[in-house]
Amino acid sequence: MTSQQPERALDLGEGGPDRRVVAVGYLLTSLVSASVALLPVWPGVHDLPVLLIASLGLLTGAGLLLSPAWPMAGPRTAVVGTALGTSVAVYAADGSPGIGVLVALYSAAAAHIPFLRSGRAVLAATALPFALLPVALIASGHAHQVLGWVLVLPATTVVPVLGVRSLLRLAAHRARRDGGSDLLNRTGLLESCAQRLERDEDLGERVAVNVVHFDDLRDLRPVLGPAAAEEVLAECARRAAALPGSVVARIDLDSLAVVQPVELDASGEPVRTAVEEGRALRELLRAHVDLAADGPGQGLRVRPGVSVGVARAPEHGRDVEDLLALADVAAVRAGAEQHRVAVTGGGAAFDVDALRLHAELPAAVEDGQLRVHYQRLVTAGTGRTVGVEALVRWQHPERGLLGPGAFVPLAERSQAIVGLTLWVLRTAAAQCGAWRAAGHDVGVSVNVSPVVLADPSLLDAVRRAVADNDLGRGTLTLEVTESALLGDPAGVPAVLAALREAGARISLDDFGTGYTSLTMLRQFEVDELKIDRSFVAAAPGAPADAAIVRALVDLAHRLSLDVVAEGVEDARTADLVRSLGADVLQGFHFARPIPAEQVFTTPAEAPRDVPAAPAAPAAPAAPAAPAARAPRGGDEEERVGLARTVLGATARSEGLLRSVTALAAAVCGTEFASFNVVTEEHVHALAPHGHDRSLVPRDGTPCAWTAHQRDVLHLDPATDPRTLGGVAAGYGVRHYVGVPVTDAGGRVLGVLCAYDHHGTRPATALQRTQLQALAGVVADHLAGVDAAGQLARLHGLLQAMAELDGSRDPDRLLAGFGAAVHELLRPDFSFLVGPTTPLRERWDVLDHRGDVDPDVLGRVVFDAPGRSAVARSVATGRPVWVPDAATSTVVAGDLARRVGVGSVLTVPLVGPDGVVNVLSAVWRHPQRDLSPVLRDAAVAAATRVARQLAVRPDRPAAPLEVVG
Repeated sequence: MTSQQPERALDLGEGGPDRRVVAVGYLLTSLVSASVALLPVWPGVHDLPVLLIASLGLLTGAGLLLSPAWPMAGPRTAVVGTALGTSVAVYAADGSPGIGVLVALYSAAAAHIPFLRSGRAVLAATALPFALLPVALIASGHAHQVLGWVLVLPATTVVPVLGVRSLLRLAAHRARRDGGSDLLNRTGLLESCAQRLERDEDLGERVAVNVVHFDDLRDLRPVLGPAAAEEVLAECARRAAALPGSVVARIDLDSLAVVQPVELDASGEPVRTAVEEGRALRELLRAHVDLAADGPGQGLRVRPGVSVGVARAPEHGRDVEDLLALADVAAVRAGAEQHRVAVTGGGAAFDVDALRLHAELPAAVEDGQLRVHYQRLVTAGTGRTVGVEALVRWQHPERGLLGPGAFVPLAERSQAIVGLTLWVLRTAAAQCGAWRAAGHDVGVSVNVSPVVLADPSLLDAVRRAVADNDLGRGTLTLEVTESALLGDPAGVPAVLAALREAGARISLDDFGTGYTSLTMLRQFEVDELKIDRSFVAAAPGAPADAAIVRALVDLAHRLSLDVVAEGVEDARTADLVRSLGADVLQGFHFARPIPAEQVFTTPAEAPRDVPAAPAAPAAPAAPAAPAARAPRGGDEEERVGLARTVLGATARSEGLLRSVTALAAAVCGTEFASFNVVTEEHVHALAPHGHDRSLVPRDGTPCAWTAHQRDVLHLDPATDPRTLGGVAAGYGVRHYVGVPVTDAGGRVLGVLCAYDHHGTRPATALQRTQLQALAGVVADHLAGVDAAGQLARLHGLLQAMAELDGSRDPDRLLAGFGAAVHELLRPDFSFLVGPTTPLRERWDVLDHRGDVDPDVLGRVVFDAPGRSAVARSVATGRPVWVPDAATSTVVAGDLARRVGVGSVLTVPLVGPDGVVNVLSAVWRHPQRDLSPVLRDAAVAAATRVARQLAVRPDRPAAPLEVVG
């Protein structure tokens, strides 16, 4: 082959034209022949021979049409037979004018001639009527007619042959060429390369088959139009065709195939590796393309982005079609690699055994060959089993027990995964229901692939699984991967919301390995993050991976999500991820996947009864082992000095601290609470609520760990390794939640904590938020802020919200919420807005409080696309704080002047379909700042009301947006 890509000689084979076309030809020519014998217009014809020939033709045509078994003659036989039959009919015509009709029938033989293989056979077949016609005329005694009829004969032989031959060549050309670019297509490429790859192995040529994907042409088409994209593709094809010995074909809309000989050295070895060949081709094609100035590209310079997959003959095979498929797969893989070049591994993505298993899978589901094994999930603090993950196995009758890797990957490429997943869901839910009925308080997790998540039957299956097995809300967890979320970012949020409404929790599996942006994480409603095992397993030996795990844990907790660390294979990893803050652990260190009957048979995993708690802390029992030493950070000296300063400053704050600790106990529903200051060797409990102990050793206390982690900590001191042997465990404390009190620089001043003797239980997002708000009161007080007034306001808000608990009357809830937040923030006036049009583009004032003219507010209309803090909250779903409306780019100046806005805080109530109401608090004069404690409390109240309205349960509060 050369760069000019010559076409091979046309090979039409010996099959001839279509069977039905030949049959119709026989029938028509036979009828015409019969008409010569039967019609009286041509006297002198010997009827019997002509009718006999016509009858044979009619019989053959009918047989070909009616019976597939009727033999069909090849082109050579058809040409000879038709020419002889026509010549016999000419002889029988005995010189009558009917000979003209019969001469025309030589064209029937000519229709078969183009299908002969060789040019010599075509010439011989074309010349055959010129020999037979004179013989027939001379034999019938009409030699004087030979010259006349021979002169007519080319019109019925040569002309049809040339015409059919030209049409067939044109059809063959179009079949081998791409219609838009006139490049070879896949069929043409296969034909052009077959001769090179089918040579004898000793003489054969080594070639490289490259598949080139143009990654950005699909983006170029909408911008500049299809013609510009075609211009880029044509220029790149021209460059590739200029390579010595290359053949270029267009095999897809945005893909080229380039077949080129491999350059060999003197010893017969390739000069360059396959990767080097691919990179050289990629660099050639990536050079800038200058689009025509008078075309749709308007003279722009474009640099194509390409990915190249490479396969070589004979290393990866000698069949060009197989090589193309391998190179195409490699090109897809190359798109995710740094250099955008990949060489095939030489094998198919799935072998024959995998395909056979895939075909047997539906029957295996029906025949009960599948099994579900379960791997335990344990709490990081107590080691108690809180859930299991359902993992499918196949008890194959011939191959034994097969893991999911043998059949799930191929099932995920088809709808077979839907039936498989629904079967696992039903089985696991039923088993979980049985466990719970037997006294095991566990949940169950089921993996859901992108194909299943998009299937409409999943929602009904989840509803039935929850209802039929009496599973409480959140008992069933569906694990989805980041790729499932990215497949349909617009539609997935609604699907996840419906699944959560049906009673399932959503876990984001393998988190950290995909491409989920933080914006999308906020958009999707999930309950749990499952950190990928690759980070967890590497964390003990790689500080960077440990930092990633810690960052993911912090991110999840700030979004009120639980964290599962999977891939915990040893005690060292378990201790590390505990210290990094993971809530639940999973891995071979705790349990391997096992059948259902074995999950709760080991003594360590038997149901645990929580011992009855004493009414008040008893004297600590002698610990079985020394208390774990509390961590000391690098800034220990500075921290201790700050702690001693705090101890001196709190002597005059007893009343306020006791109010704070009482509220902390009420918020968390615990017996005890205290504000603790951690010094070198002790923890000082200030203003304790529910007990009178004020000084305990530092080591083994959860407060020391809270101060060290500088984040909310929730644990069971009696079972957590960090507090075993410590004073909290000795006093019988089983439930602890603490939050650090920090100053504006992030330094830890102390720990506000709540605790009791009852078994550990989850700290809700609302409890965390309210506890952090109380910690903010203490921090502000220690910084010299009037915390007493803030505390009184918070107390009033909590009382108002408690009065609204249990109410489902929207009007009462919204009115009570508006009044409570107005009293909390004490602005000059406040108002609540809601949408008044179906598409929510217009928002009107529904209620107001404070010093404002109702007529002025009544004339105010907030447009969703307009400039206002309300519009910004509607668009983002976040609270918005505008310190100075006069200089703000968010609030329109005329609106601020008309309503009298100096500063404004907007707090949205977010529903499943977006914001449903917005509360605006307005100060007529600009405020330098707004207390974050009061602001966060208002946002927490909005979240609480939204939950009671059932518009978006358990949604974490969105971060505040401060705009100038």
